[in-house]
Amino acid sequence: MAGKTISAHIDTETANRVTHLAKMEQRRTSQIAGMALKFFVCLPPEARAALWQIEALASPADFEEITREITRTLLHAQYKVANRQIISHLNVDNLEQIETEDDILEAAVALTR
Repeated sequence: MAGKTISAHIDTETANRVTHLAKMEQRRTSQIAGMALKFFVCLPPEARAALWQIEALASPADFEEITREITRTLLHAQYKVANRQIISHLNVDNLEQIETEDDILEAAVALTR
């Protein structure tokens, strides 16, 4: 992917976490930083302002709670995307023919042939 290199000032702990994440996920540190920046700049101004305020005022416990809530939201969105993709590939043409458990078993056996 063609892109542009930019620099950012971060504290040593965050830099170490980025390096660790990159190793764990077998990615380049620039990929980790790029994804974080891509996410941040897509946020509306109100969300960015809230994040700046949270960083300045919140306790570590507050920040952990916020991180868990963001994680739940992202996982929910990931589920919805995956679910939508699965549904788009389902073949439901013959579902009206399945009425009993025996019909389900027959259909399952037919799929294995």
